[in-house]
Amino acid sequence: MSNVPKLKVQIRGGFSDRNNIDPINKTLQYKDFDERTRTAFINTINILYSLVFENVYDYDSRTAFWDFVLSDVYSQRVHYNRSNRTYNEEKMLEIINETITSDSYDAVLSLIEFICRAFETFQSYRDPKSLTVFQVFNKVFEKEYVGYRFINKIITPITDPCEISEIEEAGLIKKNKVAQHLDKSLELLSNREHPDYENSIKESISAVEAMCNAIVGKETTLGEALQKINDSGITIHPALKDAFKKLYGYTSDASGIRHSGKFDAPNSTFEEAKFMVVSCSAFINYLRGVESKLH
Repeated sequence: MSNVPKLKVQIRGGFSDRNNIDPINKTLQYKDFDERTRTAFINTINILYSLVFENVYDYDSRTAFWDFVLSDVYSQRVHYNRSNRTYNEEKMLEIINETITSDSYDAVLSLIEFICRAFETFQSYRDPKSLTVFQVFNKVFEKEYVGYRFINKIITPITDPCEISEIEEAGLIKKNKVAQHLDKSLELLSNREHPDYENSIKESISAVEAMCNAIVGKETTLGEALQKINDSGITIHPALKDAFKKLYGYTSDASGIRHSGKFDAPNSTFEEAKFMVVSCSAFINYLRGVESKLH
């Protein structure tokens, strides 16, 4: 029999994933990471380690790095006599890989944060035009749809529990078009290989429009629907109403994504799309409260 290991094909956007036969996880990851994501973390650290140290630092410098990790991350005694060393470079990489493979999400993120800061300390030779280690990991976080980013060298949640709650609550509304638009927005936002931020934004604002249309009982524009709700005796604060009219205009002007797929800026960002789905979900929940007063 062959000794070649059996490996599972996991291609984001590949045939199996695309046709929902064996789909790869598309859920925003906060308190656990799937195997694919953990593997991406391991590969990134190993690659960065090679880039930082290979052909640049001697054995003593690499050993000092690992002593730093062993002492400050794992709280182990460090033997500074070379003959008494228990943990060599290969062993330390195995320990880190095992932590990322099997430990809790918070331990994994704590380790990644520490390692990246340490890499930056040792990476004094870095070309200023190249990506920092923090930017490299942010790209991995985005690709694997991890709900965290490095901000000022600190790993920070990009969506807090209150924002998640707003999205989940809005998704429970028993109005098919509202739920369909929100689901589509999240699907477009969460596609790891080919995220579509422009159309995610469009779907978010379309969910608000669908909610307004459901309340007034006819198909109309968001601005007209908001005015009809206001005319019915339910007062929406003018600043709030104007804010969503402007957001609607943001996605509807001649150069906006509802027409051409682009903003005036080169491309929409994850942060813009995330802001829109959270804000629109919150406004939909507000409108649901408004609707309850109409009956």
